[in-house]
Amino acid sequence: MKNLQLTQRGFFMPYVRGLMVIALSTFLLSVKAQSSGSDKRIEYYNSIFPSENGKVKSIGDTKFEYYNSIFPSENGKVKSIGDTKFEYYNSIFPSENGKIKSVGDIRIEYYNSIFPSENGKIKSIGDAKITYYNSVIKSENGKIKSIDGYIPENLLFLLYNQ
Repeated sequence: MKNLQLTQRGFFMPYVRGLMVIALSTFLLSVKAQSSGSDKRIEYYNSIFPSENGKVKSIGDTKFEYYNSIFPSENGKVKSIGDTKFEYYNSIFPSENGKIKSVGDIRIEYYNSIFPSENGKIKSIGDAKITYYNSVIKSENGKIKSIDGYIPENLLFLLYNQ
């Protein structure tokens, strides 16, 4: 049988290891220094109200409030983020009940229509009017036909979530 002789070799030479430790520690310290100033503390509600328990209370200095309401259409929904207030419809029409009524001072209206292609979809955001195709062609039926007016960028998400 052959005896294997193990030799002990160093992991690089001592001065190379020292340089690697210095380089890595310098990198890690600079990364930590860059990220520590931009950290924002996130707080969560610990509440007796199930409508807000466990939800975000604040991110940095921005406070979040939620509705504690007897109306299921708004209970637990966002009431305000910072200085921006949110209101929701409490309506007999299922096409708009529980949907956003206003964000700040910008009002949002919905269609109450006999056409399923537009019923419950956004009719206007502020001064911008939105129309939809009412067509026999299924591929375009219910899609946005035109937007007449300006919609603030921070409210465009409403059109995608219909």
